[in-house]
Amino acid sequence: MRILVTGGAGFLGSSLVESLVKHGHEVIVIDNCWRGSKENLRMVENSITFIQGDACVSDTFEMIANPSSVDIVYHLAAINGTKWFHEEPRMVMDVNLNSTLRSLEFAEENDCRFVFTSSPEAYGESEIMPLGGEEASVFPVAHEHQRHAYGASKYLGELAVQHAVRQGLDARIVRPFNGYGPRLLGNEYGQVVAMMLQRAVHQGEIIVHGDGLQTRSLTYVDDLVRGIEAAGLVEGLGGMSLNLGSEEECTMLDLAHRVAELVGNETGQSIRIRCEQGHPGDSKRRLPNLEQTKKHLNWQAHTTLDDGLGQTLRSML
Repeated sequence: MRILVTGGAGFLGSSLVESLVKHGHEVIVIDNCWRGSKENLRMVENSITFIQGDACVSDTFEMIANPSSVDIVYHLAAINGTKWFHEEPRMVMDVNLNSTLRSLEFAEENDCRFVFTSSPEAYGESEIMPLGGEEASVFPVAHEHQRHAYGASKYLGELAVQHAVRQGLDARIVRPFNGYGPRLLGNEYGQVVAMMLQRAVHQGEIIVHGDGLQTRSLTYVDDLVRGIEAAGLVEGLGGMSLNLGSEEECTMLDLAHRVAELVGNETGQSIRIRCEQGHPGDSKRRLPNLEQTKKHLNWQAHTTLDDGLGQTLRSML
């Protein structure tokens, strides 16, 4: 198949591209390399078509040769990272929503199957666990904080996708839960697992936001890629929303202790753990309902947290 991946030079996108190439597909990547990097694609750089451009702009999609031959669009381009949500909420909403609309337009114009990579953040602050049934998304009043710039942008993206489905597009939604693994950004604008590992290795400490009792379903990148890829290839999933996440729930404090022990064993360092003020609107708990995913994709996460953390750390050293 001929497949387009937006955001294909990022953490999750580059791993998806590698898997698609390995399975014999012709892959086109669109990425502006603002958060992603061509270096992430070095293993397949001679096997793909790379377009460095902005997925928010229609002109970028016009650079694709023979667009009507594209079979599937995997849309992953987005801005993620909690600090961005608070510091640049309008940019987060602009990029996430407009890149989705432009990608959808391309898929509709060329009759491509469409896979939208959403997020459990689209549920907002819903406290009904596990997430993924018929519960409504819950967002607080906007003046409290801008934490949900990301989640709201994903929710609106899902609305746009479902409207396209009603217009006849074969589109599916996947919601990866807290992905981690090699290539995940670990700077101050990155995500929690890589941030903890990187700070532990280079500064000998780990920072936990809040009391550390908030939980996440940390899911290794290889498991997520397997699910995302399948969501595009399996027939008969039009209009479906599928959660992809580990059923192993972990508190952030437990994660910090696991990272401290792992890094200590690898480097001989004694790692300090300290708590500081958390981010406003941070979800207390996040656990996926996988009923539909298991039924339609025969998918569940296989990588244990300890194994995944070890593989991620070794990629950094």
